Amino acid sequence: MVDNVKVINFLQDFGCAKLEHLQILFDDKKSSFKQILNSNMVSKRGDIFVHNTRTLNEKMLIALDILCVFKPVAKRYCPGSNPSIITFYTTENWKCNILVADKENQKGMVKFLNSKIEFMHNTDKLLVVFYDDTEVENIECEIPIYYIIYPKLEVIYDKKT
Repeated sequence: MVDNVKVINFLQDFGCAKLEHLQILFDDKKSSFKQILNSNMVSKRGDIFVHNTRTLNEKMLIALDILCVFKPVAKRYCPGSNPSIITFYTTENWKCNILVADKENQKGMVKFLNSKIEFMHNTDKLLVVFYDDTEVENIECEIPIYYIIYPKLEVIYDKKT
């Protein structure tokens, strides 16, 4: 049985999560997590749980989709600092950052990745979510990148340095 306080703390940190995210991240595929609603700290919108001090964040939900895919190798994770949505550490102690491009401004994410931003120097891998593959050839980042197409969650580019 999952500790309700841990789930509520997770939602306070990340803001929101789908039921399936909670089931995967807390290793409890059968739970409906309805018991956390009794705390009056969490509300539910469809299958999405939202902490009452936070707002529903589409980029966070997308980043949580990616984290769930990488859950088998993620030993710990936390919300990232802008522009990273989530930072996680792998079982090999690699630091990975999940970034989500704006649907309307994928070129802006490419410009960001191509600039030598200080935050990226202590990152081992970037997992960058785009909505199509139109920008893949324009990325010239020195850090290995997993280019992920959403919503298929298909990795189409893995640049090795």
